[in-house]
Amino acid sequence: MFDDLPLFRYPVAPHNGTDTSREAAEAIRPDLGRLHRLVLDTIAEAPDGLTCKEVELITGLSHQTASARLNELANCQPPHVEHRLEEGGKRYRRRPTGPRSSGRVYFACLAVAPYAP
Repeated sequence: MFDDLPLFRYPVAPHNGTDTSREAAEAIRPDLGRLHRLVLDTIAEAPDGLTCKEVELITGLSHQTASARLNELANCQPPHVEHRLEEGGKRYRRRPTGPRSSGRVYFACLAVAPYAP
């Protein structure tokens, strides 16, 4: 169960030390575990992975919230989401996110399965 993972027991969201960043981190603290779980479950249910933009569209989260949670999920130990290389290993898989832009695709790590109550 994800609640047993250290990731879902963050005492506070990461911040950059400025007063506004610390205030935002403190304000989101009650929702942090739920948001991590939402983003992780959303990605785990997508066999072809998801870009940050796709996570935003599916979950209704703002870009700032989705991007921050994806960063935390990718950088925790062990990582819960990852980028994968394209065939040939030259660059990470990407998918269009707009008319002239693309984003890296996130995949749930194999060791992390979706939460099933």
